[in-house]
Amino acid sequence: MAEFVIELKDIKLAYNKDYCALFDINLTLKKGDRLAIIGETGSGKTALLRLIAGLEKQKSGECLIEGVPVSKVNFAKDISLGYLSTKAVFFERKSVYKNLLWALKVHKVVASEREERINTILKEYDIESLEKEKIKNLCSSDRRLVQIARMALRPLDIILCDDVLSEYDNDTVARIKKALGQLFDSAPKDKVIIMASQEKETCADFVKEFKYLKSGSFVEKLDE
Repeated sequence: MAEFVIELKDIKLAYNKDYCALFDINLTLKKGDRLAIIGETGSGKTALLRLIAGLEKQKSGECLIEGVPVSKVNFAKDISLGYLSTKAVFFERKSVYKNLLWALKVHKVVASEREERINTILKEYDIESLEKEKIKNLCSSDRRLVQIARMALRPLDIILCDDVLSEYDNDTVARIKKALGQLFDSAPKDKVIIMASQEKETCADFVKEFKYLKSGSFVEKLDE
């Protein structure tokens, strides 16, 4: 078994000759680690999460998951990863229930367990009233709650969370934080969590370790 769940070695990610999204990135995370990456818009936070999720390809360096290059990881069999992106992708014209059902089908949950699992998640995340609502009719905060609930349908070894608490009022942030807390504390307890945010305070309830990203590289601290 690999020593680290996630290991980034001398990562450089460039979209073109003039723009380097990530440069000289080194990072190691073990089971149970919870890390927040803090940086302004454009600092490289999303690029870093997408790299770990296998959605971007580095120009040089290594990105390893359980010791295996991320390009060779089968996320359906080898390790379970969930990525909470800033903009959730749904079947907009289908109901919340049908979107959750589709997620279970994709992950090959047996038909006899699907309805019970969905009903449990709807109740746990206090979104039972949204069950029959079409996604396209939901407000931004309800979409976020459904996104989190959908991820909670299966056990996760790694959770990547990309700035999902921004642009909400205090009451809404409290609801979303409650849902995130449920997701983060669900089994397995030793999952790896990486949160990306523009503000340290939004992550302080969930993590104890912080790293700061500026212009694609880690720095000791951000300018005040």
